Amino acid sequence: MGYWGVNTAPRAPFRPSSRRGQNFLVNRAVQRRIASAAALSPGSTVVEIGAGTGNLTEALLALGLRVTAVEIEDTLVARLRDRFRNRDHVQIVPGDARRLDLRQLAGGPFHIVANLPYSVGTRLVVNFVTAPKPPRSLTVLLQREVARRLTAQPGDMALLSVIVQSYARARRLFDVPPEAFRPRPRVVSTLVRIDPVRRPGVDTASAAARIALARHGFAQTRKKLRNSLAAGLGRPEPEVGAALEAAGIDPGRRPQTLALGEWDQAVAALEVRQPTQHPRGGAA
Repeated sequence: MGYWGVNTAPRAPFRPSSRRGQNFLVNRAVQRRIASAAALSPGSTVVEIGAGTGNLTEALLALGLRVTAVEIEDTLVARLRDRFRNRDHVQIVPGDARRLDLRQLAGGPFHIVANLPYSVGTRLVVNFVTAPKPPRSLTVLLQREVARRLTAQPGDMALLSVIVQSYARARRLFDVPPEAFRPRPRVVSTLVRIDPVRRPGVDTASAAARIALARHGFAQTRKKLRNSLAAGLGRPEPEVGAALEAAGIDPGRRPQTLALGEWDQAVAALEVRQPTQHPRGGAA
């Protein structure tokens, strides 16, 4: 997924890249609904990733928002600049959002509203929520299965659930069917609202330790917790099992059943050291 709108000017059509996971969202009603769902006050600054031909950009501007529209395709950048050349409160930025300092481009705190490409959507979300200065909010379209993992509860958790929920509150807003896009994807998309939670540095360090241990647990999701953690930590299974039992956690449970607080209990029981770097990537 990734770019909005259709080009109504008499030009050769832009062909979305399957390699980049691009699909045009052509349903104008859905574009307006996304802009409204962001629930931002007029004058707020929005970074729109993958602005395409600018229809979502138009919907955001209609709500009185200031928009920094990022687009990776040169052809679409030219069309955006032409379309908005006489408009205030919008700047068009060429480039890959993964390699840009969005806060600097936005001129300070900002919100993200985006139809994220399937190919990089998960990575972008993880990078944004774990950043030292995250966006104030993210209202983003993602593949429905990814959205479910972001918002999963104990019993269905994944590593991605642990990472995102350690740094943010996430909730699903509504689904968007394949027929709303051109070309049509094979999956349903879901709009997700993510609100990063600003915690003191000590909590950030604790979250990093929780995620580091969860990586070991989810590396072998079909194995029991004592087996996967023992393998990841390089420690004997009986030792790991005893530590988990002492923390009140059944070592025979699967990693997807643990709540965030239980991962913290396991960190303390196993005396896992807190990583010195931010947890980036590798979310599943």
